[in-house]
Amino acid sequence: MKLKAKSLVSQLAMVTLLTGSLVGMSSAAANAAPAEATIRLVTPVLDASNTSEPAAMQKMADQWVANTWFGSGLIYQRAWAPVGSTVSLTYLVTGPDGKPLANTDVSLRLGMPYSNSNALVQVDNVTTTGVDKPPMNQGLVTHKTGADGKVSFELKSLDAASAGEAQPANWNDPVPADLLNELYTQILPQVTGQATDHATMSEFHFYTPGKTAAGNGGSTGTPAPAASGPSIRLTSPMLTDSNSIHRADLEDLFSVQNKWYAKGIGFHQVYAQAGSTIDLTYQAKDETGKVLANTPVKLHVNKAYSNSTAHVTDGKTPTDPTAAQGSDQALWTENTDANGYVTFHLTNTDAEGEATPATATTPVPTSGTLVFSQLYPEIKGQDVDIADMVEIHFYGKAPVLSATASYKKTVKKGKSTYTMTVVVGGAMSKVATIGITGLKAVTKAIADDPAKFTFAVTPGVKTVKVTVDGKVVTSKVTVKK
Repeated sequence: MKLKAKSLVSQLAMVTLLTGSLVGMSSAAANAAPAEATIRLVTPVLDASNTSEPAAMQKMADQWVANTWFGSGLIYQRAWAPVGSTVSLTYLVTGPDGKPLANTDVSLRLGMPYSNSNALVQVDNVTTTGVDKPPMNQGLVTHKTGADGKVSFELKSLDAASAGEAQPANWNDPVPADLLNELYTQILPQVTGQATDHATMSEFHFYTPGKTAAGNGGSTGTPAPAASGPSIRLTSPMLTDSNSIHRADLEDLFSVQNKWYAKGIGFHQVYAQAGSTIDLTYQAKDETGKVLANTPVKLHVNKAYSNSTAHVTDGKTPTDPTAAQGSDQALWTENTDANGYVTFHLTNTDAEGEATPATATTPVPTSGTLVFSQLYPEIKGQDVDIADMVEIHFYGKAPVLSATASYKKTVKKGKSTYTMTVVVGGAMSKVATIGITGLKAVTKAIADDPAKFTFAVTPGVKTVKVTVDGKVVTSKVTVKK
């Protein structure tokens, strides 16, 4: 929904979800939809640091909720992506009780009505037209959640590279004011309906890398050399000169002054909070620019001779800090998909990292406490692959699991009832098992930080046990009559 859409007030009240076509369904029967659902975007991670005018967009969302057009808790974010890229979307879906909703249909509405969405995008076999025809969506695709309540979609930009918006200087910049200079699609996941779901609406603006507001093309970052081998470029997270440190000096040292890597290597250093989980997505293409589908890609983790010190894992193979200087501390391998994309899930397990940097582009430390991981993808070999190297510096303290419990006594018509509220912190997007004396342990998906859960209890001494990723926090509360 755009601020400039003058007819919103009258039109939005009539919006209905049309489900007769453009639906991709899996064959297994889905669970019955609940009365309401919370649907939060967990990948990519969008926040106030990397979205356009975040405060203004949320103020707009709050007004839509006040108008009863959308359910409470609506989050509205405008984000950026290179034209032609694929955005991997993962949502966490929970029910009114906070439990993950497994095997539940989630419909992704593409090119929302009344949004003026004009980008051509594709999810599965559904392609938008780029023409807004309210009250119809431009496309609708339905997937089922897994046992953990998560569901994923691959959103592919189909427009020509020259059609993109100007690349923003900063991710917080406003989008173009004129629709003629915009290229975007607005999407909304849905389970029960837009008026009852507590959802995250996203609007992706597709830009042409290097394009300026005046329309001048050009490239930024690492120039593309004549291809001598396959290319493996990092597409997510999108690293630019405003959110990372572009080390052109090291690119020259590694591939021009020395022949350690093929010319065209990219090298960025970036900061992330200790304890973070980062999804690194690369796209692989052959020497002619054709995507390499179903191709093994090796990721050198805490690369040989990098002096990397961070402890990271993909959930299967953690780094080995005892490895020799001339060896990688871990080697992860995954296959590309049909569009040449491959994703590696990296989790830092250090409790504390480096000092917090002043800005995202503050030069990385070279002495004192160093906690970083240098990574390099490979298909044929570093002397022929044209690839992006990234060095992640972890700072600050990792989020610490916390859990507090309190109770409330309510007397109504002479009858007393007791409720206990458990507040779980430091576990965003994870799953917690909560056990309370006298109650059966339950599993709750964490969609907020902190997250609050309420239980009916009886008087007496209660032991509250919260478990997340094997970590346990225990407390005792006496519920008095």
